[in-house]
Amino acid sequence: MPKTLEEMTKQIVEMFDHYESQGTAHWTYKIAALDLSYQLGSLAKRILQLDGERYTEGLSKEEIKAKISDELADILAEALFISHELGMDMEQAWERMLASDAKKIEERSQK
Repeated sequence: MPKTLEEMTKQIVEMFDHYESQGTAHWTYKIAALDLSYQLGSLAKRILQLDGERYTEGLSKEEIKAKISDELADILAEALFISHELGMDMEQAWERMLASDAKKIEERSQK
């Protein structure tokens, strides 16, 4: 059964709460925001591998796609954690983003 953003956020908050006991610094929204650049770099590497523009490390296209999905999940986890720490509702933000994009599309279509 698919999870809601709220359920996914709760899971990642609980996971990140255990980082400190494993020797990682207490995870904060600032650390998560900085870690996003690392995650985005990893995603970019895998995208380049998928298109044959970077050494594939002997991975098949399917293995690279699996790694891409893992990187996207890492990015989503960081975003959900940051929103939680700052008290933001990502479901509302999602709806605002969709409405904003729909408005842009409509305005551009009228030109």
